[in-house]
Amino acid sequence: MKKAFSTLLFGLFAVAAFSQEQAVYSQYQVFPILINPGYTGFENSHQLIANARSTWTGFPGKPTDYTLMYHGPVTDKLALGAGVFSEKIGDLTTTKLQLNYAFRFKIQKAQIGLGLSTEFLRRQASADLLSDPLVDRNDSAVESLVDGQQIFDASIGTHILFDERFFVGLSLPNTIRTRLDEVPVEEQTSGGNLFQHYVFQMGYILDVPSQNFKVVPSLTMRKFRDTPYQIDLNVQARFLEDKLIAGLTYRPNSKGSAVFLIGSKYKQFQFFYSYDVAFSNFQQYNGGSHELSVACSLARKSAKPGAATPQTDLFQ
Repeated sequence: MKKAFSTLLFGLFAVAAFSQEQAVYSQYQVFPILINPGYTGFENSHQLIANARSTWTGFPGKPTDYTLMYHGPVTDKLALGAGVFSEKIGDLTTTKLQLNYAFRFKIQKAQIGLGLSTEFLRRQASADLLSDPLVDRNDSAVESLVDGQQIFDASIGTHILFDERFFVGLSLPNTIRTRLDEVPVEEQTSGGNLFQHYVFQMGYILDVPSQNFKVVPSLTMRKFRDTPYQIDLNVQARFLEDKLIAGLTYRPNSKGSAVFLIGSKYKQFQFFYSYDVAFSNFQQYNGGSHELSVACSLARKSAKPGAATPQTDLFQ
């Protein structure tokens, strides 16, 4: 059993080393900025988000992710954002710095955000990896990881809210991707087909004012670099002006999995916790995945009289 675990762990490490640079979040449905640069400054407020995720809790070498991100409006049409991301999986550590730029405008009932994200990523493996009997020390890819890889990446995205009810978003990660280090490893340096990697999201905000209640069903489809296609079926229920928020996500891929979400909004603060559980046999070897987010939003200073500004909250 120990040997089987070691083999599985090394396999997961290999997938992490050569797959996408995009983190997989479960709480993107409440914080779309985590997956779409087009949402930068979309709420017309300054927002700071701290996110922590522990995947496959209790499993040796489990992935652990931390994200700290800010985004907000600079002018009526321009918004900026910045973020730092850290991931630890087995002997591999990944650090990413991100800058977001977005242009916001309105066309009749449609509120639109167009965004660009530029990222600098550094990935490095512990030198102890070379002493692992499962690792080929002469593998140039492993040697490059120990020496450290540096990658520049750029993504584009758009987010549209129509009539304050129907929303749709599209993000294209790895639009431009190139290696910055000089390690001689053969690797594709660009995304190729523009729509080869994508995250598509659409949903509807059903408001019941008489009951102080909202229901937000949504659908998400995503395909990241070197990873299987995935679809999420989401539904949120928001009560008492967002004082209580509950959500459920079902993922039919790979024998299926589910995400349970609960959160609250108090003044300018938001708190969310989610738990992922898989329906495959691998679930018996771990305690599921936990994700926690804390956010603080500060209203933008009043715009000039007559200036058109976006809606202050996606769900209001």
